[in-house]
Amino acid sequence: MKSNFYFLFFLILASSSLQAQVVFIDTGYTAEQMVMDFFDNSCVTPSNVTFNGGPASMGFFEGANTDLGLNAGIVLSTGDVNLISASADVFASANNSTAGDADLDALVVPFQTFDAAILEFDILVSTPGDLNFEYVFGSEEYPEFVGSAFNDVFAFWLSDGVTTDNIALIPGTTDAVAINSVNADMNDIYYVPYQEQSGTTLVYDGFTTPLPATFTAMGDGMYHVKIAVADAGDGVFDSGVFIGIESLCGPMLLSPPTSFTLEQDGNTVSVVNESRYATSWHWDYGNGYETDERNPAPYDYPEDGTYTIVLTTENYCCSETFEYEVQVGETVAVHELVEKPFSVQPNPAQDYLLIESKDGAEMVYQLFDITGRLLYSGTVNGNTQLDLSGVDAGLYLLSIQTADQTYSERIIRN
Repeated sequence: MKSNFYFLFFLILASSSLQAQVVFIDTGYTAEQMVMDFFDNSCVTPSNVTFNGGPASMGFFEGANTDLGLNAGIVLSTGDVNLISASADVFASANNSTAGDADLDALVVPFQTFDAAILEFDILVSTPGDLNFEYVFGSEEYPEFVGSAFNDVFAFWLSDGVTTDNIALIPGTTDAVAINSVNADMNDIYYVPYQEQSGTTLVYDGFTTPLPATFTAMGDGMYHVKIAVADAGDGVFDSGVFIGIESLCGPMLLSPPTSFTLEQDGNTVSVVNESRYATSWHWDYGNGYETDERNPAPYDYPEDGTYTIVLTTENYCCSETFEYEVQVGETVAVHELVEKPFSVQPNPAQDYLLIESKDGAEMVYQLFDITGRLLYSGTVNGNTQLDLSGVDAGLYLLSIQTADQTYSERIIRN
């Protein structure tokens, strides 16, 4: 089991690096879901999440196998984020006819902003020290409108309740990130002329290299975050900003939480996919029928029997599975969740990992890193807590052996 996992893990990385893909976009998540899933960790605790913008101005992105420079995270756009999944020879311009932002106006005087996309939340910092967000700013205004009134702009304000600062600046300067401040003629070491490179993995004609927005936090301090991007001069020619999941002590790896619900009417089974942050889905209905649709149509089992439906999801780094056992037939119309005889929580983990035997039976556990090196092993009698404080952030494999079989769990250490 362990060797299969490592082979699959490295095979995915190796094969995906051979062929670039377009940036994957998914608008199916709320701002609160993504902020809490990505940034609630041992360093900070987010709260009071809000988003204001167009109907399709925010989403989840995966960019690991693209030219973007970020693995995954949250994307904001002055237009439609779905238009980002195209090559640079495609034109992305969606006028949302929504308001700009007064704070952004102040950064591009005398120009006015339009179609602002604004993500705001509070963070309670647990540990003092330097924290940073990693981001990429891109636009369709490049390169034709550099130096013009169409100076689309991005900012990242941080407030401690006394002062408010824009911490998204061109490195080594006090300049805000905008079309006229980072381009082929100014601060060009931070600029990617993507249209000129005939880029194929995202739509923007130009974008920045990954840049940090860094601040020094005081322990147990509360801060307000405002992330905003807007068109300037008019409301067309989309611009956007990508916020990486590795921001605020976030992990490099993103395990896709996988689950589904099931409804049954006789031999017809309908599944509702509730998985998050996956980019591919594979359903196995247990009788030879399989599909890669994200949301399959209802399926009619041709024969009575007991079947296990398995959903396997994947993204750039990780794969997860979820199972239901379903009985179909004239007199049987019930289904039950196939449960493992143990629980492992929390996952992602921070300083500890709790392994609990649901029936109190004795189990043997082993924790491996991604090279296959054994880190911990022992016996679970009821429950066991592993101390992960000395373990680096990353992906690990937990092997648990019961009297009947061996299970493998992917564990993320934040």
